[in-house]
Amino acid sequence: MKGDAEVTAAQPEFAYRLPRFVKCYLNFGLEGKVRREQRRQFMCNAIMLIYTIASIVHVVAFLSIDSSLWPASVTAFTIGFVFLISPFLYSAIPDLTVLGWSSVIGGLFTLQTFLIGNQSGMYLYMLLTPILWLPILGAERVWRVALVTFGAILLILICLNYADDPWLAVANYPAFARGMQVSAVAWTAGSMLIIGYLAFFRAETAEDALEAEHARSEALLYNLLPTEIAARLKDAPNQTIADNLDHTAILFADIVNFTPRSARMAPNDLVSFLNRIFSTFDELAAKHGLEKIKTIGDAYMVAAGLPQPVDRPVHRIAKMAFDMLATLRALSDELGEEIEIRIGLHTGPVVAGVIGHQKLFYDVWGDTVNTASRMESHGVPGRIQVTAAAKSELEGDYTFEPRGTVIIKGMGEVKTWWLLQKT
Repeated sequence: MKGDAEVTAAQPEFAYRLPRFVKCYLNFGLEGKVRREQRRQFMCNAIMLIYTIASIVHVVAFLSIDSSLWPASVTAFTIGFVFLISPFLYSAIPDLTVLGWSSVIGGLFTLQTFLIGNQSGMYLYMLLTPILWLPILGAERVWRVALVTFGAILLILICLNYADDPWLAVANYPAFARGMQVSAVAWTAGSMLIIGYLAFFRAETAEDALEAEHARSEALLYNLLPTEIAARLKDAPNQTIADNLDHTAILFADIVNFTPRSARMAPNDLVSFLNRIFSTFDELAAKHGLEKIKTIGDAYMVAAGLPQPVDRPVHRIAKMAFDMLATLRALSDELGEEIEIRIGLHTGPVVAGVIGHQKLFYDVWGDTVNTASRMESHGVPGRIQVTAAAKSELEGDYTFEPRGTVIIKGMGEVKTWWLLQKT
């Protein structure tokens, strides 16, 4: 479920190995919130749980040392109760909770310091106020953190100057004061370590998510566009990319009788059928160092010599054409039905570039493209039709069968050949 996935992203691994009631407390208020608010709520839940435990330890310690410390036990219990309910208040009214919580907790720690004296180090807990609230509130609410920090400093100064003599007599014993000092320092240092870890975990989680998203965006960009073109767009996003390429070869291929075939196929089967064929063609294009331009329905277009010039582009395209025919013969045998394509190719100059802003698309234009398309559309199944320009470059490596003159709309009479492999 989406909510479970978001909650998972909000907390570290160790949180899943805790007792169930602790996990319920840590997960309170996470469901239904965006990831950032989930992390902040989790920080609040975790920190308040730590201090609730610390308060319980103090309650037990005070009652165990001397019954006359019951006022300190009651104060510690009250502090623990405030910590315990804080996540519920923060989830409902975060801003009011920050100011109200800081005032109440500051007052209670000040009272505790006067009860057992400033030699106990109880005021040290108030130093954690900015460390506690900053990772919960975030940088955009730093003025609230600054406000409660100022209040904490003011209360600490009051404790240092006016709480020398504890109100509870038993707190005057040196052993008690030293024990409380050790406890305050240990809890403060431990709390800083845990809060720092949670904040660091939060930062690393955000960085990991950002890097993963960046990697996905990069992969998508490089999947949609040629590598060189994608790099140019990244370096200059507003640049118009339009290149003149003098020596390219263009191939068009079209599946024969696709329309009646598609009419009798279920949508999923149709898409799977096309995906299997075109994915295989993509592999062949990569094998021969070609650039897939696009698919248009059941037609496939691939080019050689762009976006960067390559050696022998027409020969690369010719090898691709024969591999395409061989692939479909193998697929026909596997499926038990004949699948044929018409293929046409031509060579010459083109203009290539990127169009669009929302859905970037690398395309090519020019007479070379139009002629290659006509070679395919006026071809016959299972054969490769080429122009005189393509024939002149391939002669010596392939044989040809003259087709004669073909009348092509917009071009008039064009002499063409069937491309054959050399025997």
